[in-house]
Amino acid sequence: MNLALLLLLAATPAPQSWQFETDGSPKVSVSNVNGSIQVDAVNGKTVSVEVTQKGGEAERAQFPIEVKQDGDEVTVRMCCGTCAKKMSHCNNPPEAHFVVKVPRDSSLEASSVNAPVKVSGVTGEQEVSVVSGDVSVKGSRGSLEVAAVSGNVELVPEALGDTEVSTVSGNVTLKLPKGAGANVEFSSVGGSFNGRGVSLGSTHQKYGNGEHDVEVSTVGGALNVQADGESK
Repeated sequence: MNLALLLLLAATPAPQSWQFETDGSPKVSVSNVNGSIQVDAVNGKTVSVEVTQKGGEAERAQFPIEVKQDGDEVTVRMCCGTCAKKMSHCNNPPEAHFVVKVPRDSSLEASSVNAPVKVSGVTGEQEVSVVSGDVSVKGSRGSLEVAAVSGNVELVPEALGDTEVSTVSGNVTLKLPKGAGANVEFSSVGGSFNGRGVSLGSTHQKYGNGEHDVEVSTVGGALNVQADGESK
């Protein structure tokens, strides 16, 4: 092993990890500024968190990671300064990469700035908000609320629930489960719906029995709905 690789390994901090036991359907909140968020559903009742934060020791101390449990609520976040004080600005924090494994029936709130969010297999209701990052939610079964600025949104539910999406400078892709009923309402400024331009206003499309409401609004973004069949 050469000297450069040894120095690189020495400078890379080891991941921090936590585990919490829950009732199997906890509320999990994850917030990050600069890096990434990955949330994966697993069997069981345990929430496990692994965080890898780059930067030097002094830099990491300015932006500590807080992970805590209060009953069946688990919170994971990067703090801008002291975690006890709420600060509205984070100036040049080091990258932090969050990998969170949660019970399948968890509900989730995730927010990020300059950090993509990927969620897989979580079946409880979800709220995701991102600035400067893409969003991918796969395997969901509950209601979804997603907001993105300068980021694309990909939704691949296992079972469709009521869905609300808004983007600014970002496209939305929704892959409907086979046989799903959706009542899609799309409003946009300078966007398109399945390739049809919607420069200003709204359009409607019904899929199957239209059981679930899907509301999508974009500014400068397209909506692409993928389905086995559709009817107006």
